[in-house]
Amino acid sequence: MIVLQHALWGQLILVLLFSFLTGLEMRDYHQQYHPDDKQHSFGTIRTYAFTGLLGFVFYLIDPNLFLAGFLALTAIYLLLYWRKLEAQRSGVLSYLVWALTYSYAPLVMTQPLWVLASIFVISVLLLGSKAAINEAVSKLDTSEITTLAKLILLSIVILPLLPQDVISHWIPVSPFKIWLAVVVVSSISYLGYVSQRYFFPNQGVLLTGIFGGIYSSTATTVALSKKSMLHPRFSYKMTGAILIATGLMYLRLLGIAAVFNWQVALALWKPMVGLAILVFLATIVYDRLEGRRATQQQMDTNAHNNPLELKIAFVFAGLFVMMAIITQAVTQHFGEEGLRYLSLVVGFTDIDPFVLSLLNGHYHATSGMIASAVLIAAGSNNLLKAVYAYAIAEPKVGKHSATWLAIFGLITIALGWFY
Repeated sequence: MIVLQHALWGQLILVLLFSFLTGLEMRDYHQQYHPDDKQHSFGTIRTYAFTGLLGFVFYLIDPNLFLAGFLALTAIYLLLYWRKLEAQRSGVLSYLVWALTYSYAPLVMTQPLWVLASIFVISVLLLGSKAAINEAVSKLDTSEITTLAKLILLSIVILPLLPQDVISHWIPVSPFKIWLAVVVVSSISYLGYVSQRYFFPNQGVLLTGIFGGIYSSTATTVALSKKSMLHPRFSYKMTGAILIATGLMYLRLLGIAAVFNWQVALALWKPMVGLAILVFLATIVYDRLEGRRATQQQMDTNAHNNPLELKIAFVFAGLFVMMAIITQAVTQHFGEEGLRYLSLVVGFTDIDPFVLSLLNGHYHATSGMIASAVLIAAGSNNLLKAVYAYAIAEPKVGKHSATWLAIFGLITIALGWFY
């Protein structure tokens, strides 16, 4: 194919081939979605082949002639479109696909072959996924798309303009690092949120635990604990889901560390991966104990809010700055011992702002101290989840979950304290 693109005859073959395949796809599309509307179709398979051929000839003679041909053929389509409007039909998909087919010739002659191939593949996928796209859009909350668009705008436009110098001695992070932390953590959380809500709407409880762990293991523990009261006969499956959310928390924190501070990530990967494996093994045991009874259980996906809501993002940024100030004061006045105790206390709150402030700030602390603080915070957060599970969940689920979360919490704290 690459050899063909560098010879004129080869370019002609490629244009005819992709034009014919496009016409074939359009025929299948009309037969599937508009079988009784042949009078408003913009030609047959041969029409698309001739369209590609005509574009090739016109562009070969003169690019201006190619443009004139495009305008003339567009005028012809307008006549057909007038008839479609009279029949109360207003779609322009046929014209758009035809216009892409007409552009195949200059694409083959001026661009690498992968450009034309990619455009063709994308066109085929879009034509063949009309029903799936319509179904997905009908379930989509448009407010979430608006929020995502705002955050992308802020990230792409605002983030590069923010200063990268430390704000002050008492706020040892830069505005750039503050907002970058918000973007990265929110994006990771959003991945779990979208996967859970839209791609796996009827998932079992173990998948709920997995995606919930990516989003927030604490929120997932609370939600599953409440859910267990409605399904007491599936206690082992619920316990496994709560545990696997904590296993994902270890990997999530390790991933965040790898993004912001590679040295800390190197210090953390062995204990974090080891703890995650132990949690997964406990999850497998509970899943086997349950057998096949709970495969259809699922959690209400409305339990979580969109993590990309701008209000949540700004609150996170405020907590990030506050944690940076507190950490700076503690490390300056109380050193390594003070940082350990601070990590222990912070674990009973939202640990993400604290962990991000540790990874991005300029403190009087080594990578090993920071890794130790992250472990201690994660461990004390497990103790908090143990309290939630014991207090909220169905008694059997609460007892088993709280026991294991407390065990893993104490092990994690011990690893961090004597690391």
